[in-house]
Amino acid sequence: MGYTSYWAYRPSHPAYAQAWPTVLADTRRIIDRVRQAGIVIAGPDGRRRPILDEVDGIAFNGDASTDLDYETFQLLAPLPPVPAGVPIATGFCTNRNPYDVAVGAVILRCQLLLPGLFRINSDGRWEQEWAHGAMRWSPEQPPGPLNARDLTAELFGAVPTISPFRRIPG
Repeated sequence: MGYTSYWAYRPSHPAYAQAWPTVLADTRRIIDRVRQAGIVIAGPDGRRRPILDEVDGIAFNGDASTDLDYETFQLLAPLPPVPAGVPIATGFCTNRNPYDVAVGAVILRCQLLLPGLFRINSDGRWEQEWAHGAMRWSPEQPPGPLNARDLTAELFGAVPTISPFRRIPG
């Protein structure tokens, strides 16, 4: 069963540049908390350290040494404003691996910080995978140690009670 989280954002928008220091700091907090739960967050290739940089952006993956990596999560650092318009960057990843909780929490946090500029969507259901963890997609499976909704609420306050998922342009 496939499972993917999607996001679209405007990295050249001034509001994104203004929020970028908070996005970096909050991503660090999310990764630290996920690691406390025993989930490995590695660099983009599934090894070494995640990238969390003002210029190089954000990039991380699951643990390649245990085959718990998949697609790299990536957010671009702010780009210079574009006179002809504001391009949209998109991304997707995870396939029900443990690092999905960090992916979900980061994109949910970005959507909360930048509601008009950052859209999220998912093959998972808001009331199921996002409430109980991506590793749980049926009632017979035990809940994961964390889920994106509770983690985001724990670290940053309330999250929406209704799904924030929106169609991703493109």
